[in-house]
Amino acid sequence: MHAWLALIAGILIVIGGVLIFSASIGMSYLGIALSVQAILAITLLIVAGIAAWLFYVGVKAQYRRIKTGKEAIIGASGITTTDLNPNGEVRVLGEFWQATAKEAPIFKGQQIQVMDMEGMFLIVKPAEQKA
Repeated sequence: MHAWLALIAGILIVIGGVLIFSASIGMSYLGIALSVQAILAITLLIVAGIAAWLFYVGVKAQYRRIKTGKEAIIGASGITTTDLNPNGEVRVLGEFWQATAKEAPIFKGQQIQVMDMEGMFLIVKPAEQKA
């Protein structure tokens, strides 16, 4: 899809450029009036600009960070809603999850960081305190 947008934008830019250049030197294609030719060229360039912008937005979306699933939750931080000794409940990214403490017990209200995910359980550790 993106390749087609780029191709269309490129073709429209070339045609629009040729039409503007020929209108500026007074040469007419297919008997079209120079004013109509200039308007057609400007319209083609505007459509090419829109196609190029859509191409840019599409390519930019390909490099955006994943916002769902296991990839998004691993590394996220949250807070415990119950004591984790070793199992309990945490809130991560606005959702409540069952979790298992990786190391020592973690008490209610502490900041945690998600290390891994096993099924529907999160493996967490206490978040590192920023000094």
